[in-house]
Amino acid sequence: MLDITKISIICYLFYALGETGMIFNFYQKWIERFPQWLYKPLGGCYKCLTGQVLTHYYWITHLHDYNVIDQLFYPSMGILIVTILNYLYEKIETN
Repeated sequence: MLDITKISIICYLFYALGETGMIFNFYQKWIERFPQWLYKPLGGCYKCLTGQVLTHYYWITHLHDYNVIDQLFYPSMGILIVTILNYLYEKIETN
């Protein structure tokens, strides 16, 4: 669970730092050229990016003890975490 939380925070910050004027804005501008089905999981959408990264993380770390429920849980929990992070970020930003 700790790995899921860490990866979710990293993915969200990578997305948030892609805003105009931030350090990863060059990357956001670069991937905007791609079709939506590729743009979103590469960083155009924080939920898509997190789900994609955690899906691949699960496959890499559980090659010998695969469990379909866990494989679905990793990206689902990550998306829940980044949704909460985004909600908190928006609340802080508006105050």
